[in-house]
Amino acid sequence: MQNNDLPSSMRQQTALNASNSTTHSREREPLRVAIVGAGKMGINHARAIANCGVPARVVAIADASESALDQLGAVASSAKRFGSFADLVTGERVDVVHICTPPASHGSLAVQALEAGFHVYVEKPFAESTAEAEQILRIANMRGLKVAAGHQLLYESPTRVAAHMLPMLGRVTHIESYFSFRTVRRSPGGRIPLASDLQLLDILPHPVYLMLHFLDLGCPGRPELMALEVGEAGTVHALMRQGRLTASLVVTLEGRPVESYVRIVGTNGSLFADYVRGTVQRQIGPGTSGIDKVFAPYRTAGQLLWGTTSALSSRIRNRQRSYPGLVELFDSFYGAINAGTPSPVTDQNIIETTRVCEQVSVGLRSRRTEAAPVKKMPMQGGVLVTGGTGLLGSAVARELARVNRGVRVVSRREPAGWERIANVEYVVADLARPLQDSLFDGIDSVIHTAAETAGSWDEHQRNSIDATDHVIRAAAEAGVSRVVHVSSLAVLAKPARRARITDDAPLASNSRAYGPYVWGKLESERLARSLAAELGIGVKVARPGPLVDANNFEAPGRLGRRIGNFFVAVGSPGDRLAMTDVAFAARTLIWMVDHFDVAPSTLNLLDPDLPTKRDGVSRLRERNPDVTTVWLPTLLLLPLSWAALIAQKLARPGKPAMNVAKAFASPRYDTAGIRSVADSMSGAVRRRSPTERKTVNDTRILAGSHVLAE
Repeated sequence: MQNNDLPSSMRQQTALNASNSTTHSREREPLRVAIVGAGKMGINHARAIANCGVPARVVAIADASESALDQLGAVASSAKRFGSFADLVTGERVDVVHICTPPASHGSLAVQALEAGFHVYVEKPFAESTAEAEQILRIANMRGLKVAAGHQLLYESPTRVAAHMLPMLGRVTHIESYFSFRTVRRSPGGRIPLASDLQLLDILPHPVYLMLHFLDLGCPGRPELMALEVGEAGTVHALMRQGRLTASLVVTLEGRPVESYVRIVGTNGSLFADYVRGTVQRQIGPGTSGIDKVFAPYRTAGQLLWGTTSALSSRIRNRQRSYPGLVELFDSFYGAINAGTPSPVTDQNIIETTRVCEQVSVGLRSRRTEAAPVKKMPMQGGVLVTGGTGLLGSAVARELARVNRGVRVVSRREPAGWERIANVEYVVADLARPLQDSLFDGIDSVIHTAAETAGSWDEHQRNSIDATDHVIRAAAEAGVSRVVHVSSLAVLAKPARRARITDDAPLASNSRAYGPYVWGKLESERLARSLAAELGIGVKVARPGPLVDANNFEAPGRLGRRIGNFFVAVGSPGDRLAMTDVAFAARTLIWMVDHFDVAPSTLNLLDPDLPTKRDGVSRLRERNPDVTTVWLPTLLLLPLSWAALIAQKLARPGKPAMNVAKAFASPRYDTAGIRSVADSMSGAVRRRSPTERKTVNDTRILAGSHVLAE
């Protein structure tokens, strides 16, 4: 888009900004910065800008979400707020625009900002295609404007230290760039998080531009991608060459622990730049003698200990809250704008990073197409599963597909290819809005597992309460007669001392006293029951305890907390632990749908044989043998809890305080109801083959736990 194609107001703004650019350069007035996108990254940008050495201030912020603007506005309090970038362009004079929006909008917003006469900082990924990146840089060069990409790891301490030490390595022979991370399950402000494959593409530029940076330092030239493999579950392997120098790239969603490092190997030693700890370990010298081999681990350990301590102390001392490297990159970018020098991130680094990421994107798209082939299943008498990409919902969908039932999963985002289950139909819909009739075509039952798990009251209103209202009303309108609504044990009123909690125990009277999650779950259950009476639709309620996966056990909250390599188990080893194996929970929900007339109207969905906390710790240590367990008995927890209550009331007067002792208490549950259901399910198992019987029975027992509930 050329300048003449802009609206007259934007052309005037372009001329005004061009005029002001010279003035600011001469008088060194603070640069006027706008942030477009008020999510987590926008907040980090605002904090970093406030700490820049080059004078700059945030004068405008733009986002379509009012709640997101409120959060960013708390950091950039003097900035004007706009609902769109177009409004910002015509409503405020700025010098630099920071684009922190979702990746798909980066390219178009960058072009608009440049056409309007602004310098542009674009968060990673810079663009979705190489052609788009080249277009952005071409426009910037034509207009004499600066562009920087969100490649802040180039300005972190490990990169600078490693670059300084590079000559000590002799001739560089190989570079390894590695990144493992955990996907985000929720986004601030109730936004729908990216699918895991798109989150991979979102972080992919970090290890790529680091690899390219050190390739260029080791052997200047043009990089070539020699081989690329995109795995089934989000693991990327790439081999690159630049002249005589090779480099390998590994990015994974599955690998643990979370790590980010670059290893540089030369003819006279190696460097290990660790971006999680902010350190660099070096082994300089040939390292071929026996003494070298013996003492090398001790030298590395000493460097790691001292470097980690120093890096952590520096962050605490400087009260660093934004990402490391951001302030330094912003300072360099703003300095380049004022001085008219080249941008701190080179065009080649931006283009080649985009090129590699684009090729990985093509591989991911092909994986999405190939993954989980859908065999056309008869949907007549099918089951609709809401929240079918979550832990419980996906277990339900997997079991339905295994027995060749028609199953349609509805979720707020399309799952990644490796998250899709074969022979499951996926539909993207926002349950917080009225639902289309077609969603229920061929459906005669609904298992409603969708709910908000974190966030504000508004988010729980939308994604728990409003979602329940829309699902049940739409189901009734479509003639669906069976709905199983998934609630939570947390909605129940606290029992009298030592009393057992039954399936028909009363609900908590003051739901807001327990926070947004319990409020959302409790009001959703109440709403489901009232709608059932109003609309004449059958609704059963299941209340699972904390969900655990017997094959991938993670300690539920009531068991205790992991602190580094220690696990603090709270309570007595013999206390019963209320939890639910997710596979057993999924089979129980399906049984309730299939035996709707005889299923209990309300079921506390627990493992029939509740394990003890000692059993839970044993299961935890099976997967984590290096963990040291420390028991915090109830007698010691009570005074600590009282002290915590007093501290909370003093620090936050007028706000509810959390009772730590109650949070870790072990309520007594009457498991007669769930045991009866489990026996009915076992009766069906006895009519199956031996292999099928073992599969079903395995879901009933949390491995290693055979004790009966009290």
